[in-house]
Amino acid sequence: MLTLYSTALSANGRKVLAVSRHLELDIDVRVVNVYRGEGRHAGYLAINPTGKIPTLVDGDFTLYESNAILLYLSEAHANFRLWSRDPKLRGRMARWLFWESAHWQPALAALLSACVGHRLLPHLVAAPAAQPDWNAPTFAPLLNMLEATLSASSFLVDDELSIADFAVAAMTTYFAAADFPFKKYPAFDAWYRRIETLDAWRATREPLWSA
Repeated sequence: MLTLYSTALSANGRKVLAVSRHLELDIDVRVVNVYRGEGRHAGYLAINPTGKIPTLVDGDFTLYESNAILLYLSEAHANFRLWSRDPKLRGRMARWLFWESAHWQPALAALLSACVGHRLLPHLVAAPAAQPDWNAPTFAPLLNMLEATLSASSFLVDDELSIADFAVAAMTTYFAAADFPFKKYPAFDAWYRRIETLDAWRATREPLWSA
């Protein structure tokens, strides 16, 4: 039995939960609300010393880092669904996974910290004085890159849904709450709406992040 420690409140937690559902895997999900300090409990730290989520336990094998978990689930438990046996396609998908963790997520974490923090912990984090600056030089080039890519294909790697799409979509969890200007980016908007129609994505939606 696979055991997944996670919470859909988190972008990283949601992406693994959504992929698990999409792949129809039999997983025991145990909610760890890191925003209430549950990641610092001794029992959880014994499983994942970083205190972060998600964490996957498969028998005597434990894995953390969300994109690594996506890869493992596809290869070990889903016959490479949402991934590929073709090394060139895998390389292209992996490029987006690394891009997401190295560029997309850090830029958005900085841009959205006040908005997300206030929603999660309104008594500790003050409401932001203004909406995020979506034209920020640390973020706009990344969005333009996605817009160009998605103008040429339905998903990030050609026209087939992959774990790369779930990885990049994770941070869009917060976009409605942060008033993202979807109409300015029609290709990105169309891709986002395709992701939003997925049963697994809808099933992991948290009302906290509604507009």
